[in-house]
Amino acid sequence: MLNLTISEFLGSLSHQVDLPIVAAGGSLKKVVRAMVKGHRRSIVYVVDSSGKLKGTISLSDLKDIIFRYYLDARVKDSLVVTEHIEELFSSENAEDVMDDCPVSCHKHEKLHDVIVRMIEHDITHIPLIDMEGRVISDLDILDLLELWLKKGEEIF
Repeated sequence: MLNLTISEFLGSLSHQVDLPIVAAGGSLKKVVRAMVKGHRRSIVYVVDSSGKLKGTISLSDLKDIIFRYYLDARVKDSLVVTEHIEELFSSENAEDVMDDCPVSCHKHEKLHDVIVRMIEHDITHIPLIDMEGRVISDLDILDLLELWLKKGEEIF
């Protein structure tokens, strides 16, 4: 099973999910909307105008960026916190907060090799990009857990 290519593996999944993609200049509100759409995503892929992968924004990073004001002991007024969040949403964009060194994979790669890369980089999502660098799909840890449930732990 681990000798499957990424393309073969993704084709065998029981679901198809809309990719959470946002343009580099997209607002943080657009990032949040892309992430909560479908309630299954904990990452957003940031792309340039031609659809090429520029970076990623994880749910953990987004949480830290948006809610850091709640943790600031100096801020006691919820109105002030709300104003900070509104200011952040209007002034920051996806490119400002993204991780600009994303790990990716290609459809011809073996599932085993991609899992190793995910473990080495401690990531739970990896975008599948085409030869031009455009995001065409992704693989996440939930996909691998689904495989484990179907086929058993011996496949790993």
